[in-house]
Amino acid sequence: MIISKTPLRISLFGGGTDFPEYFNNKKSLIIGSTINKFIYITFNKTLGFDKKNIKIFYKNNEFVNNVDKIKHKVVRNLLIKEKITKDLDIHIVADLPSYSGLGTSSAFTVGLINLLKASQNKNISKLSLATKSINFERNILKENVGYQDQIHAAYGGFNKIIIKNKNFKVESLNLINKKLEKNLLLVFTGITRKAENIEKKKIKRIKLNYKYLDEINVISEEALRVLKKEDSLDEIGFLLNETWQLKKKLQKSVSNKIIDEIYANGINAGSSGGKLLGAGAGGFILFYVENKYRKKFLKKMKKYKIVNFKFCSEGSKILNI
Repeated sequence: MIISKTPLRISLFGGGTDFPEYFNNKKSLIIGSTINKFIYITFNKTLGFDKKNIKIFYKNNEFVNNVDKIKHKVVRNLLIKEKITKDLDIHIVADLPSYSGLGTSSAFTVGLINLLKASQNKNISKLSLATKSINFERNILKENVGYQDQIHAAYGGFNKIIIKNKNFKVESLNLINKKLEKNLLLVFTGITRKAENIEKKKIKRIKLNYKYLDEINVISEEALRVLKKEDSLDEIGFLLNETWQLKKKLQKSVSNKIIDEIYANGINAGSSGGKLLGAGAGGFILFYVENKYRKKFLKKMKKYKIVNFKFCSEGSKILNI
């Protein structure tokens, strides 16, 4: 049995600028980190005794005898692409819900590509893994996805990602900052949604949104300076809030009454700022809470599901059992 373990991510700054419609004209700066929440996928080659010799275990289990009959489009298309068509079991397990703004869809793609290559005894570099995942989602699945999630999942760590004209550069910030880690909290809105539907609407407005995306990029530059100066780290909360206010202007469906209420409650509970992660409309809100307000925040926000996490330095990796 082979297992791939692929981290989810939090996007701190620059989200929305990682689409070709933007970075083919401008330079994009993304700041984010993988976290210690993962998607696990197992691959087991079977002996073919069962009539339905392909078994896929996830929230909708599938048992088929032909790879073309698999309903899970990522699994189906990647198995066909890799010419793996019979006698296999695949199990999929995640630490946190899918469609929640943590890059789960792309992390799954990265993890499955990594896993299938390993099952064929093929090594794949981080660069190749990220590139193949981006190409697969955008050009084979025809999904409206950006570039950052696949890069985060493949490389791992706390990074800045610069994207220009479809070329990207990943630079580790070597940030092992316990204060930043401790002051970030994930609050679940209770809503899951498909990012692609929202991103499609944003792309249609891309030219109208250039000015907002430019401002988001400027905030990314400022955040980079702050992160390199630990004495001013608490500015991160205010910069996250500025980013969130701009993000809401990209498309009206990015936020809603439920999200606005949770965000307002978080600010009243002591957070200096935050932002909804991912495309919008649901998922997790990332709040920055100074340590002196942490107990107050946790008490006032106790009716919501709050997730603690740590930064993770590793990208997608293979575990052999």
